Amino acid sequence: MTTQLDSEAVDGGREVQGAQTLLRGLDILLFIGMSPQPLRFRDLETAINIPRATLHRLVAALTSRGLLRYDERAKTYSVGMRVLELSRRTLDTSGIIRTTKPEIGRLARHLKRTILVQVLDGADVFVLDFEDYDLSFARLVRAWPRSNAIETAAGRAMLAAIPRDKCEQLLRRAEDSPDMERIWGDLSIAKALGYSVMAHEPGSGKASAAAAIVDTTGYPIAALSCQLDANASSEELHEIGRTIAEGARRASGQVRIGFATPTILPRPETPAAPAYDLEVLPTGRDFVGDNPIWHARSGRLYWVDVLAPALRWWEPATRAVGRVELSHITAGLAFDTDDRLIALGERGVCVLDPEEGRLSTILDPEADRKDNRFNIASVDPMGRIWAGTMAVNHEVGKGSLWSIEAGLVAKRRLDRVGMPKNVAFDAASRHMYFADTAERTVFVYEFDLARGELGARRPFVVGDASSQPGGIAIDAEDHVWVTFLGGWCVRRFAPDGTMVAEIVLPIPMPMNCAFGGPDLKTLFVTSTWIRMPHGLSAQAPSAGQLIAVHGDVAGRPTPAVRF
Repeated sequence: MTTQLDSEAVDGGREVQGAQTLLRGLDILLFIGMSPQPLRFRDLETAINIPRATLHRLVAALTSRGLLRYDERAKTYSVGMRVLELSRRTLDTSGIIRTTKPEIGRLARHLKRTILVQVLDGADVFVLDFEDYDLSFARLVRAWPRSNAIETAAGRAMLAAIPRDKCEQLLRRAEDSPDMERIWGDLSIAKALGYSVMAHEPGSGKASAAAAIVDTTGYPIAALSCQLDANASSEELHEIGRTIAEGARRASGQVRIGFATPTILPRPETPAAPAYDLEVLPTGRDFVGDNPIWHARSGRLYWVDVLAPALRWWEPATRAVGRVELSHITAGLAFDTDDRLIALGERGVCVLDPEEGRLSTILDPEADRKDNRFNIASVDPMGRIWAGTMAVNHEVGKGSLWSIEAGLVAKRRLDRVGMPKNVAFDAASRHMYFADTAERTVFVYEFDLARGELGARRPFVVGDASSQPGGIAIDAEDHVWVTFLGGWCVRRFAPDGTMVAEIVLPIPMPMNCAFGGPDLKTLFVTSTWIRMPHGLSAQAPSAGQLIAVHGDVAGRPTPAVRF
């Protein structure tokens, strides 16, 4: 390694004049400190490209102040005890370490793994502190290299919590032309999950999970992280990620700003509504399956995996299943009158190629709200799209409900919505049902179909902390079907709000539902496993898969979008 010292240094983006000698000395100290073994003077000559006499004077000065230590026997230089003393004082007075110490100890014992505290330094991350679950481990031999932030779970967790413009500046200073489109796709998922996972970190070769610790303004000051063997399963990685995220929120010393996952009710002993035939379909597990829609022409049900972004489909006639990877978080689906697939998500309103997964943005009414994304999509009988937006990090009250009409005219119908889910309309189009999971309520509005305007609102179904209304669908008899997050069920309600049926499901977190099949008599229910508490997977092995509820009540055809 050869280092050519510049005549100027950079400090916070400002050039520092007249500090060449100081910079050369610091460069020597840093080079010796980062070396895996003590160095001889000739090693420094080779690495530090400055005159020999100048190098000798600087090394002597650093040694005289205790910043370097010279071994007379081995004729080598290493970092001096004064540096170690200063480091120890810094650690002892670090507010980050004081904040995290109780939590990393608790997590290490609970997970029986080493927990790291990592901090950002420019576009790099390094380990500030750690806790081993086995106190007999020798701390003095534990060391972790400085790493590129974007190549670590801890770095991504912290970058995801930084405002987008500041994050872009930081990454561009570190790299000439970073692929910001790809990077933001990864960071959006970390922000939506509340933690970051990587199956393989380039530096360590390990899998890892991490979550950011934030200050009172929501700015990241550190991250808790845990490394696993590279062959760790995705399920194990995400379960540890959720546990680490809980610890990071406690260490932050503040209430979670986002939408809280409900407490899961105990699994019901005896299924209700035995007249319905349940089938767990072999579709594989979605992180967050949502927005199912039936496409009569192809005979397929389409839906999305929101947090492992993908377009999913199931073909009942052939029992074929498909998955097309997407580049960005996508949560809403609809077909237009030209049979194009319309997708809504963090890139706004897009046309989606269902074969290749390409997203082409045609409208983004919330381009000014960079940390928001569309969450869901429904279509009214006039062909309008009704779509809610939400904060990527699930912060409550940041979303809106939009209608998107012919000519791509977008109108914000509701603002400061808690956590919008989909909408549905009765047969006469006089009422619109709207689920807000943050409010734990399905509301019903008086509705003017011709003008697309909302009137008086009243609660229709109200849940509680352990059973939150989620997705909704309306059948041919104007009854409303509602999935209940944390409740292991979907329930059917009469137009007056009376519950007339409950179908117990083998999944605790049903996300959404839609009628499909050739006769529209199958209620398809999507689900999630990524939001479940640690350890629940064994009780719900079907979580994340598509459920078919076969009955004798039909749904209604889904209207096409008219742009």
